[in-house]
Amino acid sequence: MIYEWDETKRQANIEKHGLDFEDARLVYESRYRFELPIKRSGEERLQVFAYVFDLLTVLTLVVTRRSERVRCISFRRAHTEEIEVYHDWLANEFKE
Repeated sequence: MIYEWDETKRQANIEKHGLDFEDARLVYESRYRFELPIKRSGEERLQVFAYVFDLLTVLTLVVTRRSERVRCISFRRAHTEEIEVYHDWLANEFKE
C-alpha cells in the first residue's frame, strides 16, 4: 500500500493532533480496524478506527482510496462517542 498526503496538511495535523500521517499504517493496516464509509464535499471517504497498542488508545484516520494508494486526510485520537462505537463493533461484530 502506498500512502500519500498533502505536506502542508501533514504539518498542520502534527501541530493540531500530535500525529504524523507517516504513522497512518498503524490504523489502516491493523487487523482490528473498523471502517465506516462517509461522504464529504461529494467525495467518498473512509473513516477508519483501530486500537493502537503502541499508544494504548483508539485512533481515527480519514482517507480516500485511489487504486493502490491511500490518501490521508485526517489522523487523530478518537472522540469518546467514536470509541464507544468502536468498542461495540469489537465486542459484537469483529471476527478473528
